[in-house]
Amino acid sequence: MASLAFGANHLKHQKDPWIPIFDGSTLEGWKANEHPESWTVKDGAIRGDGPASHLFYMTEKCVNCEFKAEVRINHGGNSGMYFRTAFGPGFPKGYEAQVDSTHTDPVRTGSLYGFVKIFEQLVPDDTWFTQHIIVDGNHIQIFVNDKQTVDFVDQANTYTDGFLALQQHNAGSVVEFKNLMMKPLPPPKSPLAGTWRLNREQSKFSVGEPPTQLELRILEETNGLRYQSASVTTDGQKHGANYFARTDGMDYRVTGSPTYDHVSIELTDAHYVHQTLRLAKVRKKRDDHTYLVETKMGYTPVGKAYYTVSPDGKTLTREGTTKHEDGQVIEYKEVLQKVE
Repeated sequence: MASLAFGANHLKHQKDPWIPIFDGSTLEGWKANEHPESWTVKDGAIRGDGPASHLFYMTEKCVNCEFKAEVRINHGGNSGMYFRTAFGPGFPKGYEAQVDSTHTDPVRTGSLYGFVKIFEQLVPDDTWFTQHIIVDGNHIQIFVNDKQTVDFVDQANTYTDGFLALQQHNAGSVVEFKNLMMKPLPPPKSPLAGTWRLNREQSKFSVGEPPTQLELRILEETNGLRYQSASVTTDGQKHGANYFARTDGMDYRVTGSPTYDHVSIELTDAHYVHQTLRLAKVRKKRDDHTYLVETKMGYTPVGKAYYTVSPDGKTLTREGTTKHEDGQVIEYKEVLQKVE
C-alpha cells in the first residue's frame, strides 16, 4: 500500500536502499493508535512521553525488511520497535525489539520480546544507541550498536506481514527516536509463501464437510519452506501441522498432525503437470504454479494432492485424496485465499 510520497522517496534514494521514514520535523506518515498527545517531535527526534500509545508508520508495510533507528530512553523507561505489526488499539500484535535499560521488566534492549530474552543491560540510561532489525522470511536478527543479540528462526511463522511501529509503554517512560530508516528486502520467491485462509463455500469433500476453519502460514526458511497449519473440524476438534521442506520431492519430518508424519513437495514441470493433472482431472490455467504434495504415515502413503497457486498469487487450490484415521479415503478440494 505504498503511497505516491513513498514512491517518490524510493526513487530519490534508489542508489541507497535505506529509505528515511522520519523527516526530522513532523510526524507525517505516522499515526498513533491512541493517545496521540503522547507523541511529539523535539530536537529532530520523535519523542514518546505520556500515556501508553503506539505510533505506526502507515506509508509502507513490512513483509521482508530492515528497520533501524537511533534510540535514547530514560531511567526506568520501557519502549520498543515493532515490525510486522497490526494497527489497532492497545498493545499491538506483532514482533517487538525491546527498548529497556532499567525498567522493572527485566527483559532488556536487544530482546525479541516473547521469543528471545536478553537480561544483560547493553546500554546505559539516557544514552543514544542504534538498534537494527532484519526480518527475512521467518529469520529475525537484531543488532544493538552492531552487536548481534538475536538470531532466531520462528518456526511458528507467528507474524508474516504488517507495519512498523514505536512504543510509548507508560507514563513516566520517556523515549526518543531519530534517523529512522527502512530497507525493503526482496519479497518471497515462492508463490506458496504467505498466509492462506479457507474459503469454505468453494471447498468440498467427498465424505463429510470441509473444516470450519483452516489457515496455512508458509514462509521461506533458508533454502526451503516452513509450513504451519491450524484447523477446526465441524465437531470442534483442533488440528495442526508444522514442518520444514524443500520442493525437491524428498521426505521431511512433520510434527503435530494425527494423520501423517512425513511430507514431500515437488514443483512440477510443464510436461509432468500436463500428464498428471489430466489424470487427476485438475484444470491448470496458463502460468499457474503447481506442486505435488504427498503425505505418509511411517513409510505408508496416506495422501496425495496438487497445490495450485493462481497466476495473480491470490488463490491456492488443494485438490487430491487423503486417508482418514479410520482408513476411509476421502477426495477433497479446498480453495484458500491469501490474506497476507
